[in-house]
Amino acid sequence: MTVGLDGRVLLGPFTGDTTYCAGLVKGLIKHPDVGRVVLFASEESKQPALEHPKLTWVLVRRMPGWLFTAFALPRLCSRRPVDVLHVQYISPFSSPCPVITTIHDASWKRFPKTFPPKDRFLLNTFLPITARRAARVITDSYCSLQDLRFFLHLAPDRLRAIPLAASESFFRPATESEKGRVRRRYGLPDSYLLFVGVLQPRKNLHRLLDAYALVRKKRRETPPLVIVGKPGWKCGDLLARLSVEEGVFYKGYVDQEDLPAVYQQAILLVYPSLWEGFGLPVLEAMAAGVPVLTSNRCALREIGQPAAVLVNPEEVTDIADGLDTLLSDENLRMKSTEKGVQRASQFSWNRVANMTVAVYKEVCGR
Repeated sequence: MTVGLDGRVLLGPFTGDTTYCAGLVKGLIKHPDVGRVVLFASEESKQPALEHPKLTWVLVRRMPGWLFTAFALPRLCSRRPVDVLHVQYISPFSSPCPVITTIHDASWKRFPKTFPPKDRFLLNTFLPITARRAARVITDSYCSLQDLRFFLHLAPDRLRAIPLAASESFFRPATESEKGRVRRRYGLPDSYLLFVGVLQPRKNLHRLLDAYALVRKKRRETPPLVIVGKPGWKCGDLLARLSVEEGVFYKGYVDQEDLPAVYQQAILLVYPSLWEGFGLPVLEAMAAGVPVLTSNRCALREIGQPAAVLVNPEEVTDIADGLDTLLSDENLRMKSTEKGVQRASQFSWNRVANMTVAVYKEVCGR
């Protein structure tokens, strides 16, 4: 079987979409039923990082994203025939082969005000069309599957929930020299609480900062809060606040190879997002042996149980109480760490690839 993938996200900075595509590709090239993976992308200054005998990169001249999706992808699939084309979110309107799309979540429906108007317009306009035309729609959790079924009016037999995984690098303990190098590179304190994610309204950082301030008033020895992630939409006020907030350090984007050491030196991960299709930072922290505080809703509850401390993300006092409980109870943190590693080990990119290839076979009649 020859699989075509929209590989554009692999040529930019690592985000959740990039992590998904990279993990899937690494799983597909190990799968015995996949003979070749063709990655379609537009030319960028950054060279492709993934190389393997089973991988073929097909690069075309750089063009706007909508042009690439609508016109370049179908043409490329005709010139370099593939059995199935796999994209994320919006797909081409026509294709010479079956199309699979991965829609990670329905957050833009659940919390529309946390998305830019342009993004909401594109998602509301084109995702229903994509979902109807796609041979199958893959999503990251059973919570998201129910959301997509409700909001996009999809029949259950066209939806598949395939949970993601943490990279193996998060399970491997970083050496002391690696930890020291990462601490110096990003100016990290010796111990800290950690948040990882794009700075955008859906991540609920304003409430996290309010909750952290409450905990600091009660416990002056509270470790500093380190926030890592690239700036996103509507983050101007948040960046201004981060620059003056006591005990809070914003470190910007962290390279993917440094993230395991950043996690492993944290006391705990704090991730009270309003809504997620999966929530990779939660699983990555668990794999790294770090206790987790996260939201009691959607996929975060689905993957966090029974290891994480779950809180109501819309109640500042509930976030603060959860933080205070974890910081004051070392035994709870130890149990959370042990359960977290066990929970994270239940997910793997090989499992993701196996389940995805099964979907490919369905639409290819194999």
